[in-house]
This record gives sequence, C-alpha cells and structure tokens, in this order.
Amino acid sequence: MASRPAPAPKRPSQLPASKPPCNTHPSAIIADKAQITGAHAVEIGENAVIHPWARIRAEGGKVSIGKNSMVYEGATVGTVDGGDVLIGDYVNIETGAVVEAKSVGDGSTVEVNAVIGKGAVLGKWCRVAPLERVEAGEELEDFTVVYGDGQRRVDKTTKEHAEVRELKKVGQEKVVQAMRTLTPNAMAKWAG
Repeated sequence: MASRPAPAPKRPSQLPASKPPCNTHPSAIIADKAQITGAHAVEIGENAVIHPWARIRAEGGKVSIGKNSMVYEGATVGTVDGGDVLIGDYVNIETGAVVEAKSVGDGSTVEVNAVIGKGAVLGKWCRVAPLERVEAGEELEDFTVVYGDGQRRVDKTTKEHAEVRELKKVGQEKVVQAMRTLTPNAMAKWAG
C-alpha cells in the first residue's frame, strides 16, 4: 500500500488584514468572530456591542461607535477609501447593513441589508428600512424615515414627544444589557 503525498500547503487568497489601533471602553463587548481591520483608529464607546461576524473597516479612515450602539452580525461599518465614519449613541446597525456614511446620528436605526453610501449624513433618530439605500453624499434631516423604494417621511411621533425618545433609549439600554449576557467578550483580542 503506497502512502499518499502530503497535501500542498494552502496559500492565502490575500494578505491578512492589519489590526487597527483600538480604543474601547471597558464596558464594550466585541465578539471573538468580529472583524476589525485597517490602519486608522477605531473607537468603541460605553456598552457598545459588536456582534460575531460584524465588520469594522478602518482602512479609509477612523471609525467611532457611540455608547449603547450595536453592530449586528454581517453588518459592515467603515470604508476602504472614503474617510472617517462616526456612529452616534443608541444606534442600531442591523444584520447585513453596509454603512459608509460620514455620520449616523444618535438614536438612528439602519435596518437589515440597508446601504448608507460614502459620505452620507443621517440626522438623529432616523430610520432606514430593510433593503433601502441612502446615496453617497446624501443628507437626511433628523427624524427622517426612508422606506418603500426610497420614499421619505418624518417620524412626527418621535420628533414631537421627548418622552418617546427617552423610552426608546431605555429600550435600547435593555437590549444592550441582554446582548451583553449573550455575547462572549473577546475585547482583549483588540486591546493595545
């Protein structure tokens, strides 16, 4: 019986991505399978949660994620060549979403598989519905909702009632706390 030849070593399809300088708040959660790449700084705020398979790309500029914000699995935040990205406080970037925006305001939600183009600016408390797109360089005023083939409207309930905004913050804090118990923290992997 002849022995089999040893398999040829596998060649990586690309060079490993560089590890960016990370400044993470001690209460932030970064899952082990999260991907953080690039040469620019990444800042992750208090109680922020970065889910497994979420991608933070700091190749094109600094990425900053605010307190009590979450980046869900399969979502991508940042650019390869487009400048800094600022994600405010209490923001949700849901599964499969791509955010290359200049900024996403506090309390905003980018829903499943939505795309926010390079340099776009989302105001506070905006919502981009699943599969919707905000074009590169576009600016949305506070409380704008993007839905149904690019239609726009103002969320008057959230805009006109501060108590609704406060309740949304409390709800987000509760979801973040639940995610903190469900997501093992591998932040040490990104420290230093």
